[in-house]
Amino acid sequence: MSISEQLNRAWAEVLEGMPGSFSLDLRTLDGPVAARNADASHYPASTIKLPVLMVLLRDRTEHVPAALGRVVVHDQFASAAGGSFQLRQSDDQDDETWSRLGTEVDLLGLADRMITVSSNIATDLIVERIGFESVRSYLADHGLEEQFRVNRLIGDAAAEDAGITNTVTASALATLMAGIATGTDHDSAAALDILARQTHRDMIPAGLPDGTWFASKGGWVTGVKHDVALVRPVAAPEYVLAVCTTSDLPDAEGMKLVARLSAVTWEQWSRWHAS
Repeated sequence: MSISEQLNRAWAEVLEGMPGSFSLDLRTLDGPVAARNADASHYPASTIKLPVLMVLLRDRTEHVPAALGRVVVHDQFASAAGGSFQLRQSDDQDDETWSRLGTEVDLLGLADRMITVSSNIATDLIVERIGFESVRSYLADHGLEEQFRVNRLIGDAAAEDAGITNTVTASALATLMAGIATGTDHDSAAALDILARQTHRDMIPAGLPDGTWFASKGGWVTGVKHDVALVRPVAAPEYVLAVCTTSDLPDAEGMKLVARLSAVTWEQWSRWHAS
């Protein structure tokens, strides 16, 4: 039995009887290894922060003016549906940046907050500055314009009500993380440093043995629990795992499910390379 068959069997056992849409993509830096429903579209939640980070780092390297300097922190943004909306601090987890309302902050510092604490206000400030087209161009350069769509800012309820939304696939997330891991993207080392310091570790990281190195970015809202990670086991080759889940599971159960899928992936991967 191939490693792909073993992984799909292990994933199926975890997901048996689970209602919802579940997508997984496992690959090495050389290419895909195993996948389950990896091209299905999901609402991405905070996983849109991954391409936003890479665009900002790329544009800074290329000295694009919009990616340099500082920005005044504010909570009013243009809506993709027209007009404007006010981002709510209660829906965020970055009180530090919210405390800087009306003051200037460095864009690179915002990028760090966007990933390490999954700051929504930092994300909207960065996208407002660099522009949606820069993010879409980056995704198109990776052949992901159909798999990863970024059409509105986080918290833009009017756009959501108008049917303007963002989408992602597990395949797209795995492709992006593998590109960062191989160093083919601009400032990959800087990106991995930030991603390795993110503080939300209840999904893929929670399924790994203590001490295992990883760099990851998750996304979560009610009914949606996603994560993508570069994992470096001590005794097996590094791999990228992307998991996207859309279901009616309670929040804690949804995160535990992703952690369990991560755990069985690590177990099968390690066992395969030990044999």
